[in-house]
Amino acid sequence: MDELPFLKGDFVRIDGINAVVVANEEDENIPHDHIAVFFGSELAKRESEGGEGNGNPVVWIVPIDVCEDGLEPEYREE
Repeated sequence: MDELPFLKGDFVRIDGINAVVVANEEDENIPHDHIAVFFGSELAKRESEGGEGNGNPVVWIVPIDVCEDGLEPEYREE
């Protein structure tokens, strides 16, 4: 088996937008030469602050050839 270009947890860029890989073709329902990415959730108010939090995460299945290597993440503490 050929080595996969992107693994789960990798950051990628798609048309200049950051995303994280959550599944690849080794996973069920992901076609060959595709990955599933999560672009992040919309900003929401925390439940602990009286908000409703986020709904279900939206994951996109995209062709690998539209993805570029991601940028290094910037780490922050809460």
